[in-house]
This record gives sequence, C-alpha cells and structure tokens, in this order.
Amino acid sequence: MRREKWRRVSLIGSLFIIISIFLVSVATGPTFAQSEPKYPKVLRFASLSPGSILYAIISGFSKIATDHSPMTVIVVPTAGPPTWLPMMNKGSIDIGLENFSSMWQMWTGKSAADPIPKGFPKRPPYPKNRNIRLLMAGTLLRAGMLTRKESGMRETSDVRGKKISWGWSAFPQNVSITLSVLFNGGLTLDDVKKVPMTEVVAGVRAVQEGRVDATTCGVGMGAVAEADALVGVRFLRASMDPERIKAGQTSMAGCYVTIQKAGPPGVPEDMPLWSLPLGIQVPTRMPDHVAYKLVETWWNYHKEYAPIHPLLRFWTPNTFVNKNITIPFHKGSIQFFKDKGVWTPEMEKINNQILNSP
Repeated sequence: MRREKWRRVSLIGSLFIIISIFLVSVATGPTFAQSEPKYPKVLRFASLSPGSILYAIISGFSKIATDHSPMTVIVVPTAGPPTWLPMMNKGSIDIGLENFSSMWQMWTGKSAADPIPKGFPKRPPYPKNRNIRLLMAGTLLRAGMLTRKESGMRETSDVRGKKISWGWSAFPQNVSITLSVLFNGGLTLDDVKKVPMTEVVAGVRAVQEGRVDATTCGVGMGAVAEADALVGVRFLRASMDPERIKAGQTSMAGCYVTIQKAGPPGVPEDMPLWSLPLGIQVPTRMPDHVAYKLVETWWNYHKEYAPIHPLLRFWTPNTFVNKNITIPFHKGSIQFFKDKGVWTPEMEKINNQILNSP
C-alpha cells in the first residue's frame, strides 16, 4: 500500500514538473514574440497630382520603401498641404513632403516672422501644429525669377519697375517664394507692377507670351523647358550677400541661396538661386521603430531611387540631416542618425531649441 501510494505521489510530482515546464515555455513564447517590432501593413504618402515634380519624387520613395521594408507605401494624390495636413492629424495620411518654410508655417501657425511683410494674406495658411516631426531632410528645390533671354535682365534686382506675376490664387505657396525672391533682390511689392496670376505654369506661359516680364517658378519644370524651346528663357541671378539672404528668410524661414549648376532649361551658366530644402514629415503618432525603418530603408537604397527623377539624384544620405530645420526630428530618426554617427551635439541643440520653442 505504501509503495503504491509513493508511486502515485511520484507520478503526480512528475506531472506537476512537466506542466510547470510547459507553462513556463508558453509564457516565455509570447514574451519573445512581443519583443519583435510590428509594422503597419500600409502607409499613405500624401502628394500633389500626377505630373508634378513632387508626385514623381514621392512615387520614387514609395516604391523603394515598398520593395525593401515590411510596409507597403501608397501614394495619395491631394490638392496639397492645406488638404493633407488635416488628414494627417486625423490619421488618414501617414507621410508628407514639403519645403522647410511651409513646415515652419505649420509649426508656428504664422505666415512669416513678425513683423509679417506686406503681401501675405492676413490669415496664416495653417493652424499651429505641434504634432508633426521631420523624418529626414533632403535635396533642394531651386526657384527664382524667370524672364525671356531677350529681356536683357540678369539679376533679380533688374525686375524693378517691371511686370511680374502675382496673386497665386490657386497656388498660395508661391506668395512666399515670390516675396523671398524680391526681398533677396532688395525689392518689395511696391517696386514692381503686379499682374494677377493663378498658378505657376500660367505664370511661365505669361512670360513666354510676353504678358509679364518675369515670374517666379522652379528649376526643372516642364513648362520652363517648353518656354525655353519656343522663345528662350533664363532665370535671374539671386544675391549671395548675407544680409540679402536674411531679408529673403523673413518670408521663408529655413531657405537660403545656393549655386545651381548650368544645364537645366533656363540655367545657361552656373548661377545663385533661391533654394528651398525639402523634407519628409510624419505625425508624432508614428512609432519610433517605423520611423527608424523608413529612414534606414531610404538610406540603404538611395541609389535605387536616384534614377526615378533628376532631383532624387541629389537626395543622398549626406542631405538627411540639415542644420536649417524648422520642425524637430522624429525620435526614431534621431536614433537612426545616432547609430550612423551623423547626429552631432550641434544638431541636438538645434533640435531641442525648436522642440521647446513657444
């Protein structure tokens, strides 16, 4: 009897040990699985309509992220930041691309730094938004005053007393650009004759047809190439004087003058032009590991997106961090840059100053 009882006790003890080991293994299994980061299946990247420069750039980024990350990135055409920023706030857009000046307007809720220069609408383009972060900085979008080659003008300051495109009812972003270019040339709206214009392509055609003497537009536009082929056009040189650059920045924070190499239509020689750094922005709700993975993917595979559009050839890892930022970087991006050794104490200071700004 005692021996039988002992066998039962031993059997129960063995079963208890086996069950305990099983429960421990089951408990540790999910814990390990939970340590693996989870990625969303789909991310939505806001863009302008097909045919625009930004649509081509965004399509390139989306393709590379889809091909080389755990996520599918789809392009969502919109009417621009005034449309997609509210969508980002509500969670229906995950990624956007804009220039540093527009990001500053979003971050501060202002049109320009006080005192706001004459020419800006009384109502700022965006409400103050502190739920946006910079994923990575990028290449420059260069812009300037375009005129016909036969005009005899060479510098932006030469448009004094001339007819220029103005208004931009269908493309309000060009208000800031036009004012910056004028201020950089030592001019104001009072120094030129303003001809109402809806958007940029219409302005280029007005130059082509001789209805205005100059218009603000970007290097690389198809409309500029067409006008150059038909009548011959050229951009006017910006001023590289530090004080003139500061004057331009009163209209567009984070922008500056750089040298555009000769070659694109309207650029017959190397010339200084007003330059708008571009950047990819995301909401604060994006998890750190998702932000990290996106930047890592575009860093590692930048040579694959380079052929998709000429501007993407210059969107290389050495542009991802830019001291002229106007909104703070995402924590996931910062961690990636630290891991790569490109996040400096100076960048930490600049980022914290913006993060803690009123």
